[in-house]
Amino acid sequence: MKITINYLTALSIVVFMFSSCIDSVNNKLIVGKWNAVSWTENGTPNVAKSENTSFVFDEKQHYSFTHDGTTKSGTYKVENNLLFTTEEGMQEIMVNIAILNKDSLVFDMNNAGVAEKLTLIRSK
Repeated sequence: MKITINYLTALSIVVFMFSSCIDSVNNKLIVGKWNAVSWTENGTPNVAKSENTSFVFDEKQHYSFTHDGTTKSGTYKVENNLLFTTEEGMQEIMVNIAILNKDSLVFDMNNAGVAEKLTLIRSK
């Protein structure tokens, strides 16, 4: 029994440390300006949605989202592969970060039952 408890404790510590590393890396990688290159709905491209769409994430966990001539802003946080955003005066929403590296950011989203994928590239 004692060995099982020690094993579970060690496993919990490793999992916590790994998720903390992901959070730290993702929080650094997401900072910057991102421009949409593709937005699909149920696998079908929606060019109108991806045109003139961008995100800016800063180091102080503030973001702005520009789409179709309208800009919204608020705060954000990254936990593991999840992005939580809270627009000023609105409720927090969550999207899955499918890919985040130095050049690419891909969100898997669900909009009222419609699977959406937004692909962005880092602005130079």
